[in-house]
Amino acid sequence: RYHPQQPISSGINAEYGDLRTAFRSCGVETTGEETKALVNRFDRDGDGALDFSELLGLMAVLQKRMADRGKLKQIFDVMDSNGNKRINKQELQQAMAMYCQINYSDSELDELMQKVDFDNDGYISFNEFAQSIHLFKIQ
Repeated sequence: RYHPQQPISSGINAEYGDLRTAFRSCGVETTGEETKALVNRFDRDGDGALDFSELLGLMAVLQKRMADRGKLKQIFDVMDSNGNKRINKQELQQAMAMYCQINYSDSELDELMQKVDFDNDGYISFNEFAQSIHLFKIQ
């Protein structure tokens, strides 16, 4: 059984941070709270530990999340026409018109950028894009 607060083998203490590190090595970023929520969600017997079958269920969900994130990355890369790993207002407008047949007015585009550009640097990073995908009408 894997218990995030107790030893999993002789002399090795595994905590939520360790599980987050394992997730990160698989390409999945989670916060401490997200990791704790995932453990709680898959801990079917409520003992605070994940047995093998519970851990497999968790890994299946994470694998799907990684596949979905890969698809989002492909969409992002297409929208990032200059390849600088971020989308500017002009790239967003071009991509939405070309791929979604949506022509935003300048004010609509400014509003969308404000909703998606969390750090207000004038660009949409991949993480901002992935967290805001529900705002885009991508088919």
